[in-house]
Amino acid sequence: MLLNTLRIVESKRNDPTAYLEGMGFSVKREGRHLSVRMGGDEHYRITRKSDGHWVACDKTGNGIGDTIALVRALEPSLSFIEALERLTTGPVVQREPVPEPARRTRPARLPQTRADRHAGRAYLQGRGVSSATLDHAERSGFLRYAGGGVLFVGRDANGGLRNVSKRLIAPGPDEPPKRDLAGSDKTYPPTLPGNPRVVWIVEGGVDALAARDLALRRGKVPPTVIVSGGAGVRLFLDNPAVKTLLLHAESVVVVRDNESTAKKQAETDAGHDRQLARIEALRGSCADWRPPAGVKDVAELNRREGMGRGGEEWA
Repeated sequence: MLLNTLRIVESKRNDPTAYLEGMGFSVKREGRHLSVRMGGDEHYRITRKSDGHWVACDKTGNGIGDTIALVRALEPSLSFIEALERLTTGPVVQREPVPEPARRTRPARLPQTRADRHAGRAYLQGRGVSSATLDHAERSGFLRYAGGGVLFVGRDANGGLRNVSKRLIAPGPDEPPKRDLAGSDKTYPPTLPGNPRVVWIVEGGVDALAARDLALRRGKVPPTVIVSGGAGVRLFLDNPAVKTLLLHAESVVVVRDNESTAKKQAETDAGHDRQLARIEALRGSCADWRPPAGVKDVAELNRREGMGRGGEEWA
């Protein structure tokens, strides 16, 4: 009995990478997380808990359980003891790769309930976003709510969903707070409509909402705001509609962030510099703006101002 208990503990703590690669997956390590992929798509995400054992969820975030449960999900014919063997001694033979499902080319449209919308709006208002801006974002199709999170939506010319970024309202200690839904294409950035003569480019969806509120608070017509998806992302600049918008704008501003370490700051600044260079090559000019020292990003600046703590004038 003690031996079996020790084997169970050992199997749950063993790194499942070798087993998964033997099953035909590729495994990418991201800190305490393993991203389990096939054909470029993430199928599973596995996290090492503080006590050393691993837990898995599927690509939609649904929990599977420990790695023993994952093995039995992948090989339903295995007994519990045989699943232990897979994790402690590896597959007996090299198995054929798991059949690859059809690659999703567009993100799924997740259902939105009244409860989802209520919770999502409460979360965003707690981060300083006004009701008027939320109403505008919802009407434009930029903002939706589903499954415990807020969704920032990038669309094609026909209004179809092409890029959906989900930010969890209350992520667990081992959950990434934001991720892109399967099938998302960053060539189609979420874009919050505003004055087309002034275009701001921010990293995240909450930043875009905050940028609109900052402009309104200063008595300005809110700009059109493009969500790049990150300092290092430039795929959105390949979109013909985005290029047209930038070419016709009187001013384009790339919004920078203040990071917590010098190393991270250098990496983020380098990514924004490359965005600026691409835009300058396209239209000849591009400005940038950084929040005041001690303020992380546009979203934090807006929240502070909403709480009456003030902030510098927006460029």
